Amino acid sequence: MEEVNSTVETGTTGGKGRSSGLRRFASLIDQYFAQGGMQIQFNVVSRKTLLEAQAHPEEYEDLLIRVAGYSAYFTQLSPEVQQDIIARTEQRL
Repeated sequence: MEEVNSTVETGTTGGKGRSSGLRRFASLIDQYFAQGGMQIQFNVVSRKTLLEAQAHPEEYEDLLIRVAGYSAYFTQLSPEVQQDIIARTEQRL
């Protein structure tokens, strides 16, 4: 099974209904490994934060995210990689 690289909307794991969101999140991870998964990485950040970081990079210089097995500062990534990461925030559990 391939590795999974995903960004999870912050509302999925926190806020109202937190315990339900955390259970779904844990279930996703359990199922992945039960099916032979070997590696999984998540960024838990809001789409809004990522868009604001694109618009005002000077205010988000310390925004650190996971990218395909390594950590990087979001504002130092190319616009294409930033867009790819933002597109991944659309996933909800």
